Amino acid sequence: MQVKLIGSLLVAFIAGGLLLVIINTSINHTHADNFLAGISAPPDRYLKAEVTVNNFRLIADLALTQNQQTKGLAVKNTMNESQGMLFVFEHPSLESFWMKDMKFPIDIIWIDANRSVVYIASQLKPCPAVGDCPAYVPTKESMYVLETKAGFSHRHDVKPGTQMNFHLLG
Repeated sequence: MQVKLIGSLLVAFIAGGLLLVIINTSINHTHADNFLAGISAPPDRYLKAEVTVNNFRLIADLALTQNQQTKGLAVKNTMNESQGMLFVFEHPSLESFWMKDMKFPIDIIWIDANRSVVYIASQLKPCPAVGDCPAYVPTKESMYVLETKAGFSHRHDVKPGTQMNFHLLG
């Protein structure tokens, strides 16, 4: 009788744990989707989001379309501390970035679906006009990528595990 009770409790504990994992996965996935809900990217302009990290706020252009993501920050000549570009992807993945056609150095910050920093490449210089242009690839999947002015990560104490918050501006 005691063995059956222990066995039943073990099954209930395992089932409860699996249910918790399923619920947690669902919440995390929904959290990422909430930012995308209702977003329709106009092809002729960038939507904007407010990004908050360690009590610092910046305004980021949203790179939502394939064309916007391909061009990235190469469309800008300069950028200040309170500006950036936030790339939003449909699914978590290992997104590669390079500095082709860039005009100034930047930091690239990869962020997962829970809006937690997973990887940072900092102080990246533009590619030379002729020659190799290295690609930067994170070690973990991300759902978002934030490009900022070079040194931003250091100045604002951004490191893996740092939580980011962002919301669409009207």
